[in-house]
Parts: sequence; C-alpha cells; structure tokens
Amino acid sequence: MVGVGALYIYMVVATGEALWQNYRVNSDIAKLRAEIIELQDKGVQLRNLIAYRGTESFKEREARRKLGYKKPGEQVLAIPQPYSPDVESGQAKETTEEETRAKLNNFQKWIDYIFG
Repeated sequence: MVGVGALYIYMVVATGEALWQNYRVNSDIAKLRAEIIELQDKGVQLRNLIAYRGTESFKEREARRKLGYKKPGEQVLAIPQPYSPDVESGQAKETTEEETRAKLNNFQKWIDYIFG
C-alpha cells in the first residue's frame, strides 16, 4: 500500500515537472518566433532602404545636399543663418545641469551647495 502511494506521488511529481518544462520550452519558442518576425521585418526595411539608396533620385539629392551640386542652368541661393552658439546643425542644444553650474561664479556655487 505504501509502495503504491509512493509510486503515485512520484508519477504526479514527474508529470508536474514535465508540464513545467513543456511550458518553459513553449514560452521560449514563442519568444523566438516573435524575434524571428521582428528580424524579418527589419530585414525587409533594410532591403527597401538599400534599394532606395541605389536609385538615381537619391544619389542626385545626396550629391546636391552634401557636395553642393546643381543642374545646368540652375541657380543656387544660399541664405546665411545668424550665428547662435546654442544651435548646432538646426537643432536646439539643451543645457545640462553641469553646464549651468559651470557658468556660475564660485560664490553662487557655494550658495547652491549649502542651501541645496
């Protein structure tokens, strides 16, 4: 009788472990399938980008932008931008707390240090 009970408990524990292992494997498979789909989408995007960058319109646009090329008979108009040290390449530069503190004089730094 005790042997049958022990055998029953062993079978329940073994079945539970097998179910848990099956669950973990299935969840890993689901994660890997999602990753495969994500990588396939990224691959399609990269192939499209490569195809686009191979077109003549892209090459012409980049030559105009980077090298200053122009078509025959075309006039290029350059509009000077006012100089602003806080603006680099068309984007506003955010000042960090360290840069702000670096601009303060020593007395102001001590006041900030003492009074928080």
